Amino acid sequence: MNQSDAQAREARYGWVMVAVAGSFMLISVGSMSALAVFMKPLTAEMGWLRGETSFAYLTATIVLGGGGILMGHLSDRYSARPVVAAGAVVLGAAFLLLARQGGLGQFYALSALMGLGISTFQAPLLASVGNWFTQNKGLAIGAASALGGLGNGVVPFAAGYLITGLGWRGAYSTLGIFVLAVMVPLALLIKRAPMLAGASRGSDPRGDELQGDAPAPEKSPLLNPWLATFWIGTAAVFCCAAMATPLLHVVSLARDRGLGHQEAAGVLLLISIGSFFGRLAYGRLADIIGGLRAYMVSSASQTLLVFWFVRMTSMAGFYALGFVFGLLYCGVMICLVVCVREFVPIARRGVSTGVVFFCAWLGMGLGGWQAGFFFDVTGDYTVSFANAAVAGVINFLILYSLKCHIARREFYQLKAAAA
Repeated sequence: MNQSDAQAREARYGWVMVAVAGSFMLISVGSMSALAVFMKPLTAEMGWLRGETSFAYLTATIVLGGGGILMGHLSDRYSARPVVAAGAVVLGAAFLLLARQGGLGQFYALSALMGLGISTFQAPLLASVGNWFTQNKGLAIGAASALGGLGNGVVPFAAGYLITGLGWRGAYSTLGIFVLAVMVPLALLIKRAPMLAGASRGSDPRGDELQGDAPAPEKSPLLNPWLATFWIGTAAVFCCAAMATPLLHVVSLARDRGLGHQEAAGVLLLISIGSFFGRLAYGRLADIIGGLRAYMVSSASQTLLVFWFVRMTSMAGFYALGFVFGLLYCGVMICLVVCVREFVPIARRGVSTGVVFFCAWLGMGLGGWQAGFFFDVTGDYTVSFANAAVAGVINFLILYSLKCHIARREFYQLKAAAA
């Protein structure tokens, strides 16, 4: 087989990796969002408050975010396949045990275990997908990420059907069996990119920079890498706190407004469908106007729309707003990754991405928890969604200040060069 045939075969398998990674992203993101449909059955049977139940989500996100940094390191050292396969086993076991839990302490501990299992998917798989491509790397990562956005609605919608037919315990058991029977074998399709295999035999170990010609030298960074990581991570806390409020509580809000269980789950499904198309569009927009500007567009859109959920009273209103919200808010996650690539040198992008995702998941957990807490305090979601809008405003101001800081640095660099 000549070199061109080998490269063509490798390129084709790269898209297999996109499908595999996207499937794991769909299951992982959807598993986190599934608490939205388990919320009312759990609180009704167990007698818990929504704030108490939502705290399990915060527990899972903290473990997920912290574990993602470790799992990214382990996948670099040992390859993604064993890390992801082990995580799928842990996630399946967590679902099976959640079906048998009987108290808040157990619920929190098993939610943390679920977060640990999911933490093996995101960083290792997205990094692996990028390593398979010389061209269309952004498209490949965007496609895998878009499937993850779709999971925000697909898994909760499927779980809603299971809850209706089997109860919440039967639904958790079925999800666990599915993960063990389908996702664990799927992990065996994960392969190490050929250029990394070459690196392990003694070639340059710089991961995704090993393809073809030597990479062009990087420009001098406008920001200190750790300052950039801190700035982007802080922004991530607030944007994700804003998005988590509807993602975790819109189903309960719709149920409170009189929608049936599956009708309410349909709101989350439409958010995820909008998110699927929106992530592809935002990936292209970031290529045109830059990651930070695209991030600001998504942040402003999310902030303007999030409070309107509490004003909806009909299924048509919830569905229309859900789709538009999904289409516009979803750029924040893609643009976070793009911003890291724009402002952090290659040698530090891995750990910077892990730190930023930790901040993002922390924000998700805080946003979901505060919405449940303030519902318990006030008996309504108005304050909860108002807090989400405030978090969105803070996020936008952080991004605007970053943009102004970069503009000043560029001005002084040009002035120094002219002198």
